[in-house]
Amino acid sequence: MEISEDRVREIKAFIQDHQDSVIYLGVDSQRQKHNKVKIASVIVIHYEGCKGAKVFEHIEYQTIKDGSLSRPYNRMMSEVQVVIDLYNEFEDVLFDKDFSVHLDISKDKLMGSNVAYGSAYGMIMGLIGVEPVFKPDAWCASTVADKYSK
Repeated sequence: MEISEDRVREIKAFIQDHQDSVIYLGVDSQRQKHNKVKIASVIVIHYEGCKGAKVFEHIEYQTIKDGSLSRPYNRMMSEVQVVIDLYNEFEDVLFDKDFSVHLDISKDKLMGSNVAYGSAYGMIMGLIGVEPVFKPDAWCASTVADKYSK
């Protein structure tokens, strides 16, 4: 993930200036042409739990090939890696905050994104140490990040 140093400083300062806020990390992606994928990651700072929010977004493009478009394992796991990288970039200002990680992956076995559910859960728990939020409850990924991924 390539967020500029100035942008990282801006986001960290904002988080530190809003100590009582709840923070959400979310990611979503959309297929493009020629195995390209647009991945949007977002940080949503919900002011003091109920007084509005600030959204910081980051867009990147990757080349990802899935064997089957109906079972997008590689794309889903790229989303997981992006949100882990996002957390790692901001870990020093998140470790003592109320935050959660939202993934646009379904718990429903009938949905294509479910192919990555178990792996995604294990990676987030193992590398970040928080219980990830999945569809349909992952509003930060399936609503906010989705807006930027289109």
